Amino acid sequence: MVTFLKKLSLRTRLTVLFVLIFGTTTILFSGFLYYSLNDSLQQDFDNALYNYAVDVSRNIDIGPKNDLLFPPLKVDEGKIFPFPYGTALIQVRHITGKVLIRSGDFGNFKFPYQADTERIKKGEDSSYRTLDNIDDLPQAEAYSYRLITFPLDSVNAPSLFLQIAVPMSTFETQLDRLKLIISFGLPAVLLIAIISGLYFSSRALRPVQEIIEKANRIDASNLAERVPIPIANDQIRKLAETQNQMLDRIQKSFQSQERFVADASHQLLTPLTILRGEIEIQQKTLQKDPHFFDSALQEVDNLAKIVKDMLLLAQIDAGSDLPNFTELEVDEILIDVISRCQKIAVKKEIQIKFEILEKAERPRVHGDADLLSNLFFNIIENAIKYSPQKAEVDVQLIWEATETIIEITDQGPGIAFDQIETIFERFSRVNPSGKTKGFGLGLAIAKKIATLHNSEITIIQNETFKRSHGARFQIKMRNV
Repeated sequence: MVTFLKKLSLRTRLTVLFVLIFGTTTILFSGFLYYSLNDSLQQDFDNALYNYAVDVSRNIDIGPKNDLLFPPLKVDEGKIFPFPYGTALIQVRHITGKVLIRSGDFGNFKFPYQADTERIKKGEDSSYRTLDNIDDLPQAEAYSYRLITFPLDSVNAPSLFLQIAVPMSTFETQLDRLKLIISFGLPAVLLIAIISGLYFSSRALRPVQEIIEKANRIDASNLAERVPIPIANDQIRKLAETQNQMLDRIQKSFQSQERFVADASHQLLTPLTILRGEIEIQQKTLQKDPHFFDSALQEVDNLAKIVKDMLLLAQIDAGSDLPNFTELEVDEILIDVISRCQKIAVKKEIQIKFEILEKAERPRVHGDADLLSNLFFNIIENAIKYSPQKAEVDVQLIWEATETIIEITDQGPGIAFDQIETIFERFSRVNPSGKTKGFGLGLAIAKKIATLHNSEITIIQNETFKRSHGARFQIKMRNV
């Protein structure tokens, strides 16, 4: 059943659910109404039958030797008896069970009495029961009769009992009418519920349909368009807002990829143009320039580095084969990276100072050793690149109880406040027109690796640390 419902449309499922809840509630209410009315009619019928029995008992004369005189029933003070004359079956019975007198066509039908008389002996003023098995009763007026057993001579110790059975025609007619109303009314109500459920579910899901239609029309050529926001502040509105927020992210990502492709094309085109120009010069002059191959290899190395960095960024974005997380000691990774960077620093006579501040025991972090090496190498290399000759690059490792902090400070031109927001974007450079070589991918890679490790990489700027004093990068990693 559940599998079948899952195959239905949301509109149909909502309608089925609505009809199921409404129909169940209606059926239960109809059953409650039927049985409540049955009890109410039964009580009214028994009250009328009791009054009838009292009236009949007043018409019976009991002699000194319990001889009975049972004259025809008559109107008492203008009140007519509530049951049709001649349809009631009346008899007086002795406590021994002997029938003393009868009125009506009983045929072979006999009234039960033992359980009824026992209840009266225990203090009840009368006893009632419904007689359904009346096959022996000739000319029955109804499908069932209601029987009352009533003490005739004494309340405390009766010896004579009046028993009256009357047809339940009126009672049955009223219940049959209610059954008829329920039998025809309930299907009609359920049909109305189905039509109403389909209509209102369609109205309720119309905003969703509009969102679907609008989303189907949005493609790469019109990413600026958004799905309509419903007026009502409900879950559908939140769905539309979430959809638009997703479209905002897709649009920004798409635009970023477009800029990335454009910048990558430009960065790749520059060394290719240089390489092509040098080859053409060599072809025209037919001279062997000893520096030609060195220059050509340098441009090939530049191309390889761009492609390698772009491939790493693509792998991080896609999450393919990355990362291989283990528990690591950051100081060991930094020492290895600094030793590699020393070769670059020697060319500019730059000294790399490494310091460890132990505010807690040596912690470990959770990460990928190769990726973290790449992160630290890019930041330190960037500091060496932008620092002047014979400057210093400070690398400080701070061990704290909950996190490990790495600060890398250079003595370069610093980073302007208006460039801090974009410095970690791909192909973004502090001074593109300067003499410092680079492609603007190192910091973008570092940012991606930090995000992948749930770490934070920031640029520290304050009143005492301004652009003329260089740049300071801070990396915070959570300890294991």
